[in-house]
Amino acid sequence: MKTTLKDIAEATGYSISTVSRVLNGSGKIGSKAQKKILICAERLNYPISKINRPFSADTHKQVALVITGHHVGEFYASYFHGFNLAAIENDVQLFMLSLHKPKKELKHILCDLTKQNFQAIVLFAPELSRDQYEELNKALPPLFPVISNGLIENPIFSTIIFDGYSGGHLAASHFEKRDYEKVGVIKGPFQKAEARFRYNGFRDYVIQSESMEFVWESDGDFSYEAGVKAFENFENAKVKPRAVFACNDVMGHAFMITAQKHGYSIPDDIALIGFDGLPMNEQKHPTVTSIETDFKKLGSTTISELIEKIKNPSPQRGMLSMVPVTLRVRDSS
Repeated sequence: MKTTLKDIAEATGYSISTVSRVLNGSGKIGSKAQKKILICAERLNYPISKINRPFSADTHKQVALVITGHHVGEFYASYFHGFNLAAIENDVQLFMLSLHKPKKELKHILCDLTKQNFQAIVLFAPELSRDQYEELNKALPPLFPVISNGLIENPIFSTIIFDGYSGGHLAASHFEKRDYEKVGVIKGPFQKAEARFRYNGFRDYVIQSESMEFVWESDGDFSYEAGVKAFENFENAKVKPRAVFACNDVMGHAFMITAQKHGYSIPDDIALIGFDGLPMNEQKHPTVTSIETDFKKLGSTTISELIEKIKNPSPQRGMLSMVPVTLRVRDSS
């Protein structure tokens, strides 16, 4: 039986006129009422795909890429470059915005962007907690397309990220094939789910291996200084690993350079694998094995999903999609 406005009104407790105004995109209705009515309409299979669509599907799409915690370095340069290539291929105008004080600025700026000519937002804010994502979701219009590239457990927004867990598995598998028995890891910041995924993927594989032993780990925060500190911890370790997986390339490079300064040969004394696939891996001696992340693929996957959301708006669902990673073997391992 076809769902009517009366059905939605009875289910939500709002009047038929309020339901009608929300579903027609007219009138000033509070965000709480909008969200409740739209979610109910979707649950009752009311045709909401054409509701509140401010742009035609043929309109030249404008997407805001909002970054928080931006730092100078190859990671962000590679991230920006990949998204820019994907935007060009998909005929999307991409506007990049970097915020240094997300707790103060983010909610206000995102809400402001939804009132401008932007049709969608890509959000890369890996330092936000789930409570902060929930607060953002409550503040934004219910059907406005948002995709996150920052991983949290049980996501609020649709989230597209690299498969860090499989990347850790790939690194450990490579060490096993090279017959490295004692292995260790330089961890990323454990408040970030992505860092935990990479670490857990590596450690889980090693623990299940009959030929390898997990003997060492060092805390890190993805910074160069953390890689230097990791080597100091390595030097002081009673049992030293023969092979080290660094949970990002920056820490891996710092560890390698510091080790070389202290007379270690890579990979003869210590084998090394990084994560991110940054251009620096080809520019060092020896060249560095790394888990390769295709930033253009990340951008294309994200933009394709946003275009679908623009064509068929719906309330936020915290779906998690993983972009595959690969192992690029070089001299360091």
